[in-house]
Amino acid sequence: MGRVEDVTLPARFITTAAHLIATLTIVYDAEATTRRALGTDQTDFASSKSNLEGLAWTSLIFFAIEFAGMFTGVSLFMPTANAYYIFSHFFGALFVGLFVCLNWEITAYHWFFALFSFFPALVECALAFAVTQMNAMQYK
Repeated sequence: MGRVEDVTLPARFITTAAHLIATLTIVYDAEATTRRALGTDQTDFASSKSNLEGLAWTSLIFFAIEFAGMFTGVSLFMPTANAYYIFSHFFGALFVGLFVCLNWEITAYHWFFALFSFFPALVECALAFAVTQMNAMQYK
């Protein structure tokens, strides 16, 4: 019978990569995504596009933090954290993909950014601090 880590690493990597790809579609197609989200009222297009691009680029930084934590092993052997990351990035990929395809308001992406990018990166930083500075988990 396999260990929990044997299953969680591929699942965590796949869901994080799917969420990353959904976010990259916003980065590279911010203009069209903003036009779809604003609908017929294009009066605030420049600031909305700038805001959306800023959040998407910040999400990419958060993905780098999470991948660094995953591949250095800081949070890889914590089943509860891995379950949180898997669910968070699964729903992040789902909702960001729907945001790109459907005509949702720009403010919806602010919530997706907070729930599915900021909080997982914050958890990763907290775990990195706990492991490196507080010796919460000793590697043998």
